[in-house]
Amino acid sequence: MKKKIPIGSDSDSGCNLKGFFEELRDELKISHRDKACGLTTTLKTTIEYTAKMDALLLKLFNSFSDKFNLSANSVALIALGGYGRGLLNIHSDIDMMLLYKKVTPELEALTKGILYLLWDAGLDVGFSMRSVKESVELAREDTKTKTTLLDRRFLGGSQELFDLLDKKIRTSIFNKKTSKDFIKEKIAEQHERHGKYGGSLYILEPNLKEGEGGLRDFHTAAWILGAKSGANSEETKKIIKGILSVEECASIDASLSYLHWIRNDLHLESSRATDRLTFDQQERIAKILGHKDKAGALAVESFMGDYYKHVSNIKTLSALIISRSLASDDETSLSLKLGIRRKNVGRVVEDDFLIEDGKLSLVDENLFNDNPAMIMKALYISTREDVELSQSTKDIILTLLESIGESLRSSKDVAKFFLKILRGDDVYAALSTMHDMGLLEVYIPEFLQIKNRVQHDSYHIYTVDRHSLFAVRELESLRGAVGEEFPLQKKLFEELNDPAILMLGVLFHDIGKGHGKGHAKRGAEIAPPICRRLGLSESEIDMVRFLIEEHLIIANTAQYRDLHDEKLILDFARAVADKERLNCLYLLTFADVRAVGPEVWTNWKGALFQELYFRALAVIERGSFDHGDLVKRVMEVRASVEELNASTSAGFTQKHIDNFFKILPARYFFSNSTKAIINHMEILEKLKKTPYVITVRQVKKRDYTEIVVAADDIHGLFSIITGVLTANSINILGAQINTTRNGIALDTLQIKNVMGGLLTSKPKIKKIEEELDAVISGRVKISTIVKRVKPSILDKKAKPHVPTIIHVDNDVSDVFSVLDIHTHDRPGLLYLISSTLTKMGIFIHISKISTKGDEATDILYVRDIFGQKILADDKVEELRDALYERLSKA
Repeated sequence: MKKKIPIGSDSDSGCNLKGFFEELRDELKISHRDKACGLTTTLKTTIEYTAKMDALLLKLFNSFSDKFNLSANSVALIALGGYGRGLLNIHSDIDMMLLYKKVTPELEALTKGILYLLWDAGLDVGFSMRSVKESVELAREDTKTKTTLLDRRFLGGSQELFDLLDKKIRTSIFNKKTSKDFIKEKIAEQHERHGKYGGSLYILEPNLKEGEGGLRDFHTAAWILGAKSGANSEETKKIIKGILSVEECASIDASLSYLHWIRNDLHLESSRATDRLTFDQQERIAKILGHKDKAGALAVESFMGDYYKHVSNIKTLSALIISRSLASDDETSLSLKLGIRRKNVGRVVEDDFLIEDGKLSLVDENLFNDNPAMIMKALYISTREDVELSQSTKDIILTLLESIGESLRSSKDVAKFFLKILRGDDVYAALSTMHDMGLLEVYIPEFLQIKNRVQHDSYHIYTVDRHSLFAVRELESLRGAVGEEFPLQKKLFEELNDPAILMLGVLFHDIGKGHGKGHAKRGAEIAPPICRRLGLSESEIDMVRFLIEEHLIIANTAQYRDLHDEKLILDFARAVADKERLNCLYLLTFADVRAVGPEVWTNWKGALFQELYFRALAVIERGSFDHGDLVKRVMEVRASVEELNASTSAGFTQKHIDNFFKILPARYFFSNSTKAIINHMEILEKLKKTPYVITVRQVKKRDYTEIVVAADDIHGLFSIITGVLTANSINILGAQINTTRNGIALDTLQIKNVMGGLLTSKPKIKKIEEELDAVISGRVKISTIVKRVKPSILDKKAKPHVPTIIHVDNDVSDVFSVLDIHTHDRPGLLYLISSTLTKMGIFIHISKISTKGDEATDILYVRDIFGQKILADDKVEELRDALYERLSKA
């Protein structure tokens, strides 16, 4: 591209620089996306744009210098930051400095002339004008200035003046003491930045510059190297080539190029500087790069898999640069400066290993060459002694990875130490180290299938491999403070016969996701050969297989089914079969859900899981999977009610209690506590004097508010309740709808406020009561109230597509048809569904709602107007069609 820069000798003659850049970016956009460029030359656009900017600024500088008779040796034009590194993205800031000997009117005129033209062209310019002395003094006080000077690059003017600054940077700004302080600040700054931008490189809409594994991670590594000698960015590149192997250099160059290509594409598409890879941009770029939808994986998931591979690579190799750089220093003093653990100085462990400054090294560097099995022993000892592998030890392992796979997998000693790691106290740290080095996939090649695997939704934050490791971390967190919060899980974990078996189940629970749908069943087929290589017995292998195949059963059953359905609980207990399996499944579910992402685990979910656990445990412990004597169990509930009634001020007569037990079905009494039954009896008594009764109770232990509405049963009452709650921005977690034999509706709903907390606002509660009164009495139509619901600004944000799937299940319950409705979450979803069913004459008895990011699953237990299941094929199809139509229009 040889586009002429519109700057003549009369540099302020109104040349159209803005038009020049618009045309330049249009041309760059074409070449940038030209398939002929390919992804092997992804820095092409960045380098070309940087060269154009160099030529423009140099021409401006020379033109204004001539115009104002500025001496060539009195000022130097210097590029800084990303521009100084020679890697200027399309809409990035242009950082530069005019270095002068002294301020003159001519210098000020040159500065204004250049800046005004650049500003008029719409460019974002970061500009400073300083002397050498001012630069040095400011850099000594300001870390940001010190950092920008590491990326200095001479553009034009006085080479002598630039060389003077260069010398001062190397001798005055970055000396032995200041360099160590600077490195310490940069490492702390990186930790803070990672926390600010998500705390993990595996987030839904990553920032490809500032996020973990982003471009800034590599910049930080380069700055730390540069700080040791004051080297500029070009010199640092050469130093890096001496630190990394040829293969590592090629790998990080490819990953950096990949991110630069994406960053340029984001800039070109949005016509501004942006670094957030949003859902809509992910889908768009996936198509540009030629990714296609395939069985078991969307095009965007394939693209994001590549993205995470590259950012993971940048994170790992940038950390490696820093680690190897620091390892070459005086590690003792530096570790103290950086706050690195220091313990067991100079201690030999089991003859072959040396612990010094919190690092595990080898007494003989040839140890692994002679016996690769010792690699796993080194990892085991590092976790046992609570120290890290030294960088030299890691480097030795890295050089051997390609050649030792088979010997590791076939070694009984390696298996022995691997299982010892899984039975230890720091399993996550060991597995994470193995994963970061690539050792885990060498030892367990099947794990490679889920490495960097993405699920394109707003629920699964992490890639499958990272989620699996985080699940291990959640499980072993029960040994610490988390265990105090979850005493049942802590107790079950401590009582395990062999934690290694559960750890394997947790580590491999999603290993089938590399093979498309049905990942639980597929994973159960993949895991046994791995377990046999580890030397497990057939009974142990069967346990691991079972945990993987059934790892979703507790979450799915508890969240999507009626836990008071006797048939359901018996079927569940029969499938699990014994107490040990139930305990392990419960712990796996705990770890799995908590590892999905921040705030995915809630007290509500935890309560559902625990309720299912205890109900199934009771069946397993009694050893009978039959329904038992239904009448006898109802009588037991009645006895408890009579006992509580006698010990409190409730004061119900036997006649009252007799009548209450006659007007409600048996399942009601298994679904409610004794205290709740007494409360409901009191509500029905109040209902004799008023058209309706509403009570609100805070269930703090489970973190929800319970609202009970009692009224004469009118068609569509539940739809009315959900409509009013929707209009008041109330989130519904679940509902139980009971109708007495004398025509009274007793509806219980579990709700949260719009912020996900308890509904405690008295004005809000009063407003809900008033609007329910208005609608139930017929003064106001529910449609009028619901109309005021407006979509949130968050609902307009681009999100992954969630298809609507509706399934009618007539097998799970003996007396109800069960609707499984999976669709995009939105305000008033339950109202849309319930009002549709009301119009069709279908009655809802139980509702359970579960959300995962932007996905919602609404489960409804329903009957037709005659109190029967919906069995006829034409009626089932009619039901599906009506719901599809309503949900697609909303």
